[in-house]
Amino acid sequence: MRLALAPMQDVTDLAFMRTLYRIGSLPDLFITAYFRSTRTTCAMAENNLRCITGNETGVPVVAQLAGSEAAALCRDAEALLELPIAGINLNAGCPSPLVNRHGAGAGLLREPENFLSVMLALRGVVPEGQFSVKCRLGWSDAAEFENLLPLLAAGGADEVMVHARTRRQLYGGTPMLSSIAQAVRALPCPVWANGDIATPEDAKVCMQETGAAGLLIGRGAVRNPYLFRMLRGGASPSKDEMLHYYMVLTEETDRILHTKRTAEGHCNRMKKYLAFCYADFSAEDEYALRRCKDIDDMRRIFERHAAS
Repeated sequence: MRLALAPMQDVTDLAFMRTLYRIGSLPDLFITAYFRSTRTTCAMAENNLRCITGNETGVPVVAQLAGSEAAALCRDAEALLELPIAGINLNAGCPSPLVNRHGAGAGLLREPENFLSVMLALRGVVPEGQFSVKCRLGWSDAAEFENLLPLLAAGGADEVMVHARTRRQLYGGTPMLSSIAQAVRALPCPVWANGDIATPEDAKVCMQETGAAGLLIGRGAVRNPYLFRMLRGGASPSKDEMLHYYMVLTEETDRILHTKRTAEGHCNRMKKYLAFCYADFSAEDEYALRRCKDIDDMRRIFERHAAS
């Protein structure tokens, strides 16, 4: 079973990647948050480029692209392939209204002909073994997936990563593992599963019901970054280890942001990650974290939580 850190905008960034390395819980693959490609803009976002150029972990990094224009996507794919990346991933799953309004992300699924054209164009510029597609089951109805599968097969991707929800579902509802299993049977390439993997038990059920080649884990890994270790037979984290996680993540965000943000700005950046961890804190500590404006105060809340 292969493991990847799923891309999450402003969350699965270089600071988080370095944190996983320092706590000893690494996936087999990182995927950057999406680089936005348009006809007029080659959006080589600094935060995403940093994940490639500043990666000290030894884990390969795949660059994800989001766009709807084949020429722009190919232009940016060729630029990214000049960097030390392991491949290009096409984003056909992002549910952001801003992204979808321009036909990108999950918006590609509403325009099947263009979706296929984009995949074929990228297939033409990305080396063999380095092109993957991450998609949802459809725009509004999982029944759409039946018609998407032939397109995915024809698109020539080396791997397909399925988030087993429709765009309409956003991140709610139960992922449809049967659809991932359908993709495993129908597609000529390896299929990865994505959606609500938060425990080793979740992973076991997913692998048994789908036969997927690997798992993409996002929110579950932010809440418990030791999950990759656990999926390889390691122990669950202790309270001290979770405190270590929060402290290391604080250090790694500061390593990147210390010249760019105030203490309050650093706290606000930390809240991007903590939003997925609040359920593990007491109501009092969650309240304090949400309103925290000083990074030293934030560290003290972490320590109080670990001691409780």
